[in-house]
Amino acid sequence: MSKLVRPLLGVGKVRDTATGAGCAVTARDWPFIARSGVILVRTRVAMVFLAVLALAVGLSTPAAAASPAPISAAPAKMAEGVPAFGHVFLIIGENTTYSHLTAVNAPYLLGTIRPSSAWLTSYYAATHWSQANYVALVTGQFTGCEQKDGGTACHQNVGNLFHQLDAAGLSWKVWLEAGTAKCDTGSGGTCTSNTPCPLTGFYTTGNPPILFDDIEGPGGVWSPATPSQECLANDIPAGTATAGMATFNASLAAGQVARFNMVIPNGCDDGEANCKPVNNRYTQFDDFLAQEVPKIEASPAFGSNGVIIVTYDEDERAGGLAPKNGFGSGGHVVCAVISPLATAGSYGQTYYHYSLLRTIEDGFSLSPYLGNANAVTPVNSIWGTPTG
Repeated sequence: MSKLVRPLLGVGKVRDTATGAGCAVTARDWPFIARSGVILVRTRVAMVFLAVLALAVGLSTPAAAASPAPISAAPAKMAEGVPAFGHVFLIIGENTTYSHLTAVNAPYLLGTIRPSSAWLTSYYAATHWSQANYVALVTGQFTGCEQKDGGTACHQNVGNLFHQLDAAGLSWKVWLEAGTAKCDTGSGGTCTSNTPCPLTGFYTTGNPPILFDDIEGPGGVWSPATPSQECLANDIPAGTATAGMATFNASLAAGQVARFNMVIPNGCDDGEANCKPVNNRYTQFDDFLAQEVPKIEASPAFGSNGVIIVTYDEDERAGGLAPKNGFGSGGHVVCAVISPLATAGSYGQTYYHYSLLRTIEDGFSLSPYLGNANAVTPVNSIWGTPTG
């Protein structure tokens, strides 16, 4: 039976602890209420019964069936000027200096993406080499081991974007073009110039989830032999050896993709090296974008709040190995954001890989900010009229 709780002060509320309902009383009312509490409770139960009966009658009236609301149905509060994201697709190319891209070697990027995207003209990678930048993009930090592309030997027990998404109940996938295994900690091998396979060790340096103890390892203990079920489910090949993106493309067409998708092309399509038959590494990544970006935009998952981010891990290392934790020591690289949420145009504010991490965290309402994401501002200038 419900209990009536006496107010602590002379004037207060009598509250039914089972229903949470209450009414204002004065001190002189209390003796009567104490004697007639059963009547008050019974009266309140009767009122609740009538309300439930009325609701049941209303529910019995025929009505149109409700359909699941899309992600964009409920307006969300902007965090630091960044709107709420639906599905995000982060596509990463390799080792390309901003000034080396032209309308000839990157016609889709410069001729199609740039005019229709928020194009960041002063965006900088974190450091050299590649692995350190992939890690910086999802943790806000990197180590000396990762600066030397040390592969799985560099695994860390460190906060990361994937774990943040887990904690928020948001799904994620890393799609490895023509990957050979799930949660692949040992792939690589030799890449012939005309087959869709990674360069030596590529998927151990450009595949961040396998480097984090709380993602790769069962129970948070890193294990090269027994990866976690989470890693096996989310760090996956995007297709087959002969159709490198087939699985990803089918998921796009069905609208069945994760909220956050990191898309990692193979060692030819990412622009790492010249491969036959194109024999131009800049154009190889451009061709990959021309193949995949329209499919993402056409997916039911993209909708009115989807976000595609195209960037490169680092420039071509003209400056040699950068000091640890340098915000922009990885060089000037392209970063383009394609989204119905963003205003197309060129933006001159200086941003870093850490800025992009903070932006993704804001777009998914994740906290706390990771590593050096605390030390930068998010990319928040692109959600309105261009100013720089």
